[in-house]
Amino acid sequence: MKKNRFGTYVVDFDRWVLFSYIGLCLIGLVVMVDITSVQSSMGYFYKQLIFNIFAAIIAVLILYGVKFEKLRFTNTWLVYVAIFMLIFVLVRGSTIKGATRTINMGPLHFQPSFFARIALVFFYASVLDKKSELLRQTKNILRFPENFPELTLLTLVVFGLILVEKHLSTIIIAGMTLMGMLFYAGIRKRILIIIVAIGMLGGALVITKGDSFRMQRMRSFKKYSLFFPERDLSQSGDSDYQVRESLTALTSGGILGTGISRGRAKHYYLPEARTDYVYTIIGEETGYIGAMVVFLLHCTLFFASMRVAERQDSLYLKLLAAGMAMNIFCNVLVNTGVAMSILPPTGNTLPFISYGGSALLMDSIAVGVILNISAKRREI
Repeated sequence: MKKNRFGTYVVDFDRWVLFSYIGLCLIGLVVMVDITSVQSSMGYFYKQLIFNIFAAIIAVLILYGVKFEKLRFTNTWLVYVAIFMLIFVLVRGSTIKGATRTINMGPLHFQPSFFARIALVFFYASVLDKKSELLRQTKNILRFPENFPELTLLTLVVFGLILVEKHLSTIIIAGMTLMGMLFYAGIRKRILIIIVAIGMLGGALVITKGDSFRMQRMRSFKKYSLFFPERDLSQSGDSDYQVRESLTALTSGGILGTGISRGRAKHYYLPEARTDYVYTIIGEETGYIGAMVVFLLHCTLFFASMRVAERQDSLYLKLLAAGMAMNIFCNVLVNTGVAMSILPPTGNTLPFISYGGSALLMDSIAVGVILNISAKRREI
């Protein structure tokens, strides 16, 4: 039992959230040892171990040392900081594989788009709490920008900057999260359907009229997806390679898998094995059972977090906990969907499992927020 600077003791918090988080992080470290042991060096594992320790410390500090109701006045500023960082990365960031989305800070690399997703959750929770009655009264889609100009403008600015960075998967995940928060806050269903339709139309335009690599990915998805039974596999190009290798690895795993350390894909057959396609490595080596265990741990984290949200009296804390849960779980759905070719290939990591400090830190912050909200406190 520890005392924090707000004069209260934390006496309890949601154990299911904590145990799911710890379990996923441990699995991530085991997977990283498995992958890096056959690749260039163990350096990636040691870095990931340091990332995990640092991220866990931040989550604990948030659990014991923050009171979000008293800090909600900073939520708008979080979005402003995110916008500044997104502009900064376009000016001074590093370009990797044609995309400029990373700020280099010596040995550390940070992607502001991950921070922007968290900042928007805080911002939406604050605004929707203050205007909850107005949200339920809004009956016309044309009234939404008028009644919620701050949400409309700042969301478009953030999404526009992320789009320039060529990080469409982040926009998709953030969009799913924010739509989920609007639904949870009580927006009229027809308004939400129209907003989703507008977003899908915008996404279609970006894919068809934007950079050619996105259309190549869509063609690869159509070729290998089970949703399109009439497929021509006679010709394949570079854009098909990752999809084909991912499906090959997953199907070779079967029910029980090939066994830890016996997988083929991690031997440089599958690019981005440590990040975007880490779920494929899990499926190949531990089979359907291992892949399901990882997915069910993510589900446990999500539903436990939503239970935390439901137990709150404050709408602000309800929305904040639910938003953080959705932010993580939507990422999981996109990553696993891509690995199984249920969704078109796009670059995003698997929370707590994939290699990378930025995503792990932001997801751990989200877990810290949920644990903080779930905590029972005793006044001194």
